[in-house]
Amino acid sequence: MSIELLLIPLGIAAIAAIREASSSSLCEKCKATSITDQGLLVEALGALGITQISQGQGRVTGRTTTGTFTFQNMGNVFLGRLDSDEVGTPAFLAEVQSAAGRVSQLRSFEAVKTQAAAMGLVIVSQQMEDGNIQLVLEHSS
Repeated sequence: MSIELLLIPLGIAAIAAIREASSSSLCEKCKATSITDQGLLVEALGALGITQISQGQGRVTGRTTTGTFTFQNMGNVFLGRLDSDEVGTPAFLAEVQSAAGRVSQLRSFEAVKTQAAAMGLVIVSQQMEDGNIQLVLEHSS
């Protein structure tokens, strides 16, 4: 057996360990969110009016009027923080999660409308109050 065959897997494992360690340290003082999808996170930030957003694999950064922020995917969720305002981080994350919920709800609403049309149903009434959406569907004649 060649020594090269032993060194290659060890090198791959070492690189993976270094990447994991550096990605963990990049989001020091981050708090957990319930957001699992990077696209949803970016869309929620956009819905809040944040236009300066940069993203990479599992990482979203940007700037708000109060300063810069960082989100890092760790496991299956995004951790986030305001980089220079540890006290303001919980309120910022709550605002982002709320926006993500609204974006997700609108995505579902559009999917239901599309599916209803495909099934020959017509939306008779649509009511949006307090963030709740209520639809009444009926068969088209």
